[in-house]
Amino acid sequence: MATQIINNIRRKSWMQAFLCGWIAIMVCSCYDSDKVGENFYTFTGETVGSYLEHHPETFSEFTAAVKRAELDDLLKTYNTYTAFAPTNEAMFAYYDSLQVASLEELPDSIVKYVVYTHLIADKAYKTDEFVGGALTNTNMNARYLVIGYKAGVSTVDILINTNSAIVDRDIEVENGVIHSINRVITPSTAALSDLMSHDERISLFVEALEATGLADSLQEMRDYDYQPPIDAPLSIYNTVTCRSPEMRKIGYTCFVESNEVLAAVGVTDFPSLIRYAAEIYDAVYPEDAHISDLTDRHNSLNRFVAYHLIDKTVQYNNFFFSANMVQGTLLYEFMETFCPNTMFRVSNDGGAVIINRDNARNVAGVTVLPVETGREQDTENGIYHLIDKVLIYDQKVKTLLMNTRIRMDATSIHPEMMTNGFRYENHNNAKDANYICFPDGYLKNVNFISNNTRLYYLQGSSNWANYQADEMMALGQFDFELRLPPVPAGTYEIRFGYTANQLRGILQFYVDGEPQGIPLNMKRLGTDAAIGWMSDASTQDNGIELDKMMRNRGYMKGGSSYGNATYPNSRDSNGALRRIVCTKTWDYDGPHTLRFKSVSDNGQDQFMIDYFEYVPKNVYANPNGTAEDRL
Repeated sequence: MATQIINNIRRKSWMQAFLCGWIAIMVCSCYDSDKVGENFYTFTGETVGSYLEHHPETFSEFTAAVKRAELDDLLKTYNTYTAFAPTNEAMFAYYDSLQVASLEELPDSIVKYVVYTHLIADKAYKTDEFVGGALTNTNMNARYLVIGYKAGVSTVDILINTNSAIVDRDIEVENGVIHSINRVITPSTAALSDLMSHDERISLFVEALEATGLADSLQEMRDYDYQPPIDAPLSIYNTVTCRSPEMRKIGYTCFVESNEVLAAVGVTDFPSLIRYAAEIYDAVYPEDAHISDLTDRHNSLNRFVAYHLIDKTVQYNNFFFSANMVQGTLLYEFMETFCPNTMFRVSNDGGAVIINRDNARNVAGVTVLPVETGREQDTENGIYHLIDKVLIYDQKVKTLLMNTRIRMDATSIHPEMMTNGFRYENHNNAKDANYICFPDGYLKNVNFISNNTRLYYLQGSSNWANYQADEMMALGQFDFELRLPPVPAGTYEIRFGYTANQLRGILQFYVDGEPQGIPLNMKRLGTDAAIGWMSDASTQDNGIELDKMMRNRGYMKGGSSYGNATYPNSRDSNGALRRIVCTKTWDYDGPHTLRFKSVSDNGQDQFMIDYFEYVPKNVYANPNGTAEDRL
């Protein structure tokens, strides 16, 4: 009896500690289970839900968990699902790992989280669609599941999040696909810096991360003050459905040199790393060379570490978005780092993910290494990637940025888009329910000046002549300010990419608080006399002189690197346009703001932004006299 009492006390204490670790991520769920029973068509054949029920010898424990999570009816309805279903043996092993005897001893919140981890909605993945790395669609907890491969005795095992192997694959039912797995998927819930601290290969970088205090900047998991607004508009024009985010997750990505990579440049211990960082950053920032406090954001080691960190979660195969992009076009993204007023360019060169490659000046850049087979490196609030060379911000990087058109999709400016799984690659399967309405304060880089602003993310489709297919849209008497990422001091042309149509509105631009030019009427197609668009094919020089004429009027055609189903080259679409907002010279490195204020009397007019461009003078007024790249 005494032994039993002691064991019960130990079990109770362990469960209390376990719940403390989980409570932070169990506050709310990403998937709206309230939809069950609302006008869903129910199948008469086998569904994900019914198949699990009809095979109790394999799935009775997971079926019981599904019912506890109140998803049993949903999995029998008209939608599409991928279910990674743990076998009964896998569930029992999971109970043992938690020191509980059965499912009944687990709280509802944990059961729900576990079930949601194993389900992907709106997509039926068969194994022949798998590639190494994260699946495109997130699971119902808004987390990516990562595919890996491991050689078995006679076959290659498919692993989910490193440890869960598929036992029976591609079980097709009417509303999806089921894969049975031999282990419950248990994503790490540690903070990113804690996860990194257990990897001996990167111990020197982790030591610097902790010494600079930047490890403390990687601790947040979620904005617990955020509550979905109950009065948020859930439609656009009362026809297109949308939703407000259920939660506001916070995430990070870290690019890390192994000890071996650092040793290749003579860095073998912490003092030599401090000296190495000083050699690099004291040359770029000589005014700060005297700062010895490692926790000061202007200290050289602090800058070195901070340049490796970004504030959004980016899985290895989610760096780039190819929707609506012309095949063969170089894909790239620009990402702001934790190092004050810096960014880097990441490009998809030959299938590799490379940071700050500058082909024009023979700078090879830093390669992000693919996810290793059998080793998962993500956690609840982020992921870290190993890199093959030392990543630094120096004059070569400044030169790259000062000679590169910096085009950023409207969604890539917002870290919340990636971290919360809103940005999708497969735009051909867009659903209204994936349209997001953002309340004021959700996007940290947006300031609502008018309470009448309603801001949306539209997933898009191949029918839209949009860069990377998607767009941001506002309705009403909108007035909001967008923080643009930092650029080096210099002269830039600022451009606004959009698609024109009769539903659009009229807006005034402001840059850093100052009004710029006359208002833009987004209702006007390119053929309007005020713009002067003509197709390249109708000119004798393939549109070269026409481009100059349109520039004189403050407009440009869309780029030739993207298009839609009708116009594979957006230059052929009279709705795909760029407005030249202004030319600015800044004598400091830093971010800037672009404000959009409606000057239309029609409260139903739309604002739309596809992308924006910072274009350095070396690009738009090339000293060699060559025409700017039309891409």
